[in-house]
Amino acid sequence: MAVPYRGPNRYRTLLKAGRSITGRIARLGGVVGVLGTGALGRRFADRHSDLDLTVYAQAQAVRRLRRLISIGWISCKGVGFDIEVVPFERAQKAGVPSGFWTQVRRWDHQNSQILHDSRGRIEKLLAEKLVYPDAEQKRLLARYRGEVHEHLVFYPELWAERGQLYNVIDALVGAVKNITLWIYAKNRVFEPYAPKWLFYHLENRAVPEHVHLKTLTSVYRRRVTTMAHAMRIRDDLLKLCERIGLGWDVYSAAEAHARAVRNWAKVAAESRQLLSW
Repeated sequence: MAVPYRGPNRYRTLLKAGRSITGRIARLGGVVGVLGTGALGRRFADRHSDLDLTVYAQAQAVRRLRRLISIGWISCKGVGFDIEVVPFERAQKAGVPSGFWTQVRRWDHQNSQILHDSRGRIEKLLAEKLVYPDAEQKRLLARYRGEVHEHLVFYPELWAERGQLYNVIDALVGAVKNITLWIYAKNRVFEPYAPKWLFYHLENRAVPEHVHLKTLTSVYRRRVTTMAHAMRIRDDLLKLCERIGLGWDVYSAAEAHARAVRNWAKVAAESRQLLSW
């Protein structure tokens, strides 16, 4: 996968440091395996990148290893460290999805390198856990569809009528975030860190909808100084949603109010008597 980012790539420097450090960590008691994540997994590192290592260890060794190697923000020879020590048994027992095997952890581990693996246990663990269940996909599609509807259909109209451009822009930013996450769920690709890596799969052309990246990022790339400009961006995003299959029954606040009026006629007579005014 091509790296779409500018600047000198320090990946080989971090890989050399990671292999060297892993060689020593692997000799410590209780270490099951070491994953190089972050920049090592993505094959891109610049001056802002640090060395991310996930050390899987037997439960009885976790506390000792955390005191020894997971000691906060440090830097050596120009390389910063972020080392996480995780109980291997917990990772084995946790379901997918779960509080442990979140979308972000699975994305992080999918984009990783195995630097040490005693008896192939880490490779087996990743094969079992880096999955995307149907029920999880269905839940996320529904969640993000609802969020897009709120941010793209209702909020811009509400704040436009109130004359608050900044709140319209905020609604559009929220819509873009949730459209992007809906696209990822549709294609069964794990969610990256947001907002830092929100557009990762689109930038790397990992999903068919990457062709719409320019439309999705328009609210970020140009100054929006008028309400008319903001609403044009909104219209473009609504059209985009139709093209990618992300749609709803109601496309305006007026339609929503009309439906509410029709629903009133379906309410039981006793309820209408109590609620009418």
